[in-house]
Amino acid sequence: VYTASSCGVCGKTSIAALRAAAPWPLPPAAPTLDADTVHALPARLRAAQATFDRTGGLHAAALFDRAGALGRLCEDVGRHNAVDKVIGAELLAGALPAHDGVLLV
Repeated sequence: VYTASSCGVCGKTSIAALRAAAPWPLPPAAPTLDADTVHALPARLRAAQATFDRTGGLHAAALFDRAGALGRLCEDVGRHNAVDKVIGAELLAGALPAHDGVLLV
């Protein structure tokens, strides 16, 4: 069995090769956020990065709600790993699918 830690785009030879089936039905529309909320999210993410404050060298991924409230944040040396940690924690908490959430990296 071959496995990789990449995002899934690396090594693909065509757009068609990126197609994947979602394990849950997708909602009819994506979450809608106002522009002010979107612009505020990076500062909220950065303000919550306690480990980055100490080390200066970690990536973060965070799940926010539509109002811009931080729900879950994970840090790791790899951006993909931080995303995997957020999704894994949500899965273990029984919080998937997270149709109303917004993931920021």
